[in-house]
Amino acid sequence: MDKLKKPVGLFLCGGGALGSWQSGVLSRLVSGGMDFDVVAGFSVGSLNGAAYCYGKTGELRGIWTGLKPDRILSIRPGYHNIPLELYQHHKPGFFSRIGFLFQKHASRMYLFSNAPVYDFLNSWLSKTGVNFSRNINFYVISHAVEMKLPYIVRFEGGARGHNLSFVDALVASCAIPSIFPPVEVTEHGRTYHLVDGGVIGIANINLNIFEGCGTIVMIGNSRDEDLNFPSAGAFGYFESRARKMLAIHTQKIYESRVFIKSEPEVHYIKPPVDLNLGVLEFEGAKCGRAFDIGVREAEKWLRK
Repeated sequence: MDKLKKPVGLFLCGGGALGSWQSGVLSRLVSGGMDFDVVAGFSVGSLNGAAYCYGKTGELRGIWTGLKPDRILSIRPGYHNIPLELYQHHKPGFFSRIGFLFQKHASRMYLFSNAPVYDFLNSWLSKTGVNFSRNINFYVISHAVEMKLPYIVRFEGGARGHNLSFVDALVASCAIPSIFPPVEVTEHGRTYHLVDGGVIGIANINLNIFEGCGTIVMIGNSRDEDLNFPSAGAFGYFESRARKMLAIHTQKIYESRVFIKSEPEVHYIKPPVDLNLGVLEFEGAKCGRAFDIGVREAEKWLRK
């Protein structure tokens, strides 16, 4: 890749296990000599962003290939009566409207505990210390249900000084509705519930975080085909809906580049092929293959 205009921003989208592909792209860009001045991410993108901030991108392939579903998904159903709003994509008609209302209530349930995610992050980051290995601003993005807005926590050169701890912010960003419970935060005497906004589909996140940058590299985990992803299997409905919402959300974020006054060059890298991997398919072998596809795509991009 030709010399990029500085400063360079990095935006990392969500996508659950699909983030193994993103990890491959990021790892190869870093090993190829790329540096970023500002980083932002939501959901699994925030975890990859943390790896970059702490100089741990070289560890990512080993983490993904060592995954097993029970390391991440531990069944513990529950329900939070929170005013969670979803993107209204239903078709006209009574039954479609009723189905959408059911989806809204179902999204307030969760199937799995977030304890394994906490355990992994606390173990992974236990020896990192407070300061990042790189002096950069890192924005961890979740969605505040009661405010119906993104909740963006900025960590300036290290994991300190906020209403949320660094690990709490990462877990909140990964709190997929229907899958994991929300994370609570108290601010100005009010309590908010934070979730992963990527599959809600309400795209209030934009690239204005990178105002002043000369270049932005955006690494997504969605393909255009995900807008019509077929539903099949036990988690087929969730997979289809999550893919569609994530694709809509990611596209709207990319489109927001036109509102940045500094008019940076924006490079959007996304999977060139079907990764043969589900959002919740935390299988080491499959994630390893997706990671390697990401490495190859990054190599192509670096040669441009």
